[in-house]
Amino acid sequence: MSSKISLGTRLGYRVVYGACWLVGLLPSWILYHPVADAIYFILYRVARYRLRVVRENLATSFPEKRAAELRDIERGFYHNLSEFFVDAIDLASISAGEMMRRVGWPEDNRAEVLRVNDGRNWIVLMAHYGSWELMSTFGLWPGATTMVSAYRPLSNKVFDLYYKKIRNRLPRVGSVPSSEMLRYYVANRETARPFGIALVADQNPSLDAQSRWVRFLNHPTVFFHGGEKIARKFAIPIYYMHVRKMGRGRYEQTFELIWDGVSPTVDYAITGRYAQLLEETIRREPALWLWSHRRWKRLPEGDDAIKYREQYGDN
Repeated sequence: MSSKISLGTRLGYRVVYGACWLVGLLPSWILYHPVADAIYFILYRVARYRLRVVRENLATSFPEKRAAELRDIERGFYHNLSEFFVDAIDLASISAGEMMRRVGWPEDNRAEVLRVNDGRNWIVLMAHYGSWELMSTFGLWPGATTMVSAYRPLSNKVFDLYYKKIRNRLPRVGSVPSSEMLRYYVANRETARPFGIALVADQNPSLDAQSRWVRFLNHPTVFFHGGEKIARKFAIPIYYMHVRKMGRGRYEQTFELIWDGVSPTVDYAITGRYAQLLEETIRREPALWLWSHRRWKRLPEGDDAIKYREQYGDN
């Protein structure tokens, strides 16, 4: 650890990591039933964690749904969020073999993705859907390339150190701050062993001159397009990750090719396709998305607002 990290931060990290490591040794039926259920009760019934944000996001995203349907999604979201906290604890001690049992990858899809990308770098676009900390570890599978995931450093230094540790402790899995990903790729793209980049691309990005507003879940929305920039600049394939929940703490991942790195494409087509696929995913099983995120804090302004209205109308 860097000498710039304070003693208090280092001690706090060791306490948090040690406690999570010990709790993670409990049997799965305890972690994903009484422990997850207790976390759900605290988050939803006691703390009411960001409940106003969740309800507003759901109501404006699904105006066609009845109040009872929205409440079902709401409860399902808090159950999934509770399991996400359990996953984050379990990652302190989970083995690679157990991780592969938790997150399946159908053999036909796995074989095709690994065959096409044998000897090549590639990108997969993910989302805050299901348990994204578990999903970024598909580099564990035999024949898979090392996977490097991008992350945003946390303001809480203790938990930032914890997440760095759990994201880098398993073989062929690593992480790099989002702001350094392009620099990292340029520095390592010619190495003897190819690697993949995993990007959680549904966060609320900083606006720039290339930002495009699209209608997503009934809202004007801007998406992070760093994955598209890297893919097009270096002509590497880019995939979308589909996620299905198979049970408590258990998921299945499949990959759909968005761009092969060769075919002609236009600016923002890759990111636009990602947004379309993600909305389809969320509409199939909405409780698995991160509804507590203040995703729609901004609206398009100026020329962006004019372009958005021309494409989508006033609504």
